[in-house]
Amino acid sequence: MYSSDPRSRERVLLVGVGDRRAQRWLIARSLEELSSLTQTAGGETIESFIQIVPRYNPATLMGMGKAHEFAQIAQQHAIDLFIFDAELSAAQIRTLEEVTGVRVIDRTTLILDIFAKHARTKEAKLQVELAQLEYRLPRLVGTRTELSRLGGGIGTRGPGERKLEVDRRRIKDRIAVLKDSLKKIERAKAVQRKGRSGMPRIAVVGYTNAGKSSLVNVLARTKLLTSEHLFSTLDSNTSLMFVPPRHRMLISDTVGFLRNLPHGLIASFHATLAEVLDADILIHIADATAEDLDSKIGTVEQVLEEIGAHVKPQILVFNKIDRLFPEEKVRLAEKFPRALFVSALEKTGMTELKEWLKRFFIPD
Repeated sequence: MYSSDPRSRERVLLVGVGDRRAQRWLIARSLEELSSLTQTAGGETIESFIQIVPRYNPATLMGMGKAHEFAQIAQQHAIDLFIFDAELSAAQIRTLEEVTGVRVIDRTTLILDIFAKHARTKEAKLQVELAQLEYRLPRLVGTRTELSRLGGGIGTRGPGERKLEVDRRRIKDRIAVLKDSLKKIERAKAVQRKGRSGMPRIAVVGYTNAGKSSLVNVLARTKLLTSEHLFSTLDSNTSLMFVPPRHRMLISDTVGFLRNLPHGLIASFHATLAEVLDADILIHIADATAEDLDSKIGTVEQVLEEIGAHVKPQILVFNKIDRLFPEEKVRLAEKFPRALFVSALEKTGMTELKEWLKRFFIPD
């Protein structure tokens, strides 16, 4: 576990690379999110760089000259780690590390590391390990340094800590074991869901840190873990919700979605996302204060389509309206006329949401 003491955190330099100047603002916004992910993983962002290149360099992605420049920057500012806001090949990582003298990881490795950090249950740990191994497998190039060189820090949590053999056969065997274990868990969950049949089922989905767990806590009077950090929820949690006068419904909290979420991670969390696929309706909760609100709503819709849940009925619910000026809420209401507005923190708008759900399941 990483200390909250800033002096013990890894000093991180973030790098975004694009091939068109028009991408600069998109890359800048993505780097802001990458900085939040870095903080969640226990790192401290010292600086962020955007590099526009006419064509990607297969060896270093951004060009050898810039890599040497980063080596000097790393030395001047005591940088411990470079995190690239892109997916790097094993060869690119090795070349960049040789040139800069600093450890290098990519966005996907960072996300997988955060999942490993937050995995609490057996199921979550199996899902994260499977995603990590499936991501690393095609990046093995015949050496035995990929995991054995890891000495701790961001990007090293998970199977690397147990010094797994990195040859392809051993990893493939381990992947087969993990998939079998997760299938057993999925079958057991399917039996549990069948036993709960008859009651309306609701799944809460949304971008990470939009307030899904907080909403479920208020609606179902539960005490699920809530946190300002990204991905504090990795397991689906199903709770009983009472809707006046005498109606009972099941509501499930789910893992948050993220822009450019690794495909392997989505596949590995199939058992958890089954709650979404089995739901009668989805509550899509969005952070009303998010600057890139449309983009985050679009990301959630894209992931729902990827897992085949986009055909489910859903209601868009804007959270954190206690932080909005009245005119901002009016603009959102005009743009999304069918949406509902709540504040999980202030516990406002919950009666209206429950009434909407009651009308959906029990029409007059």
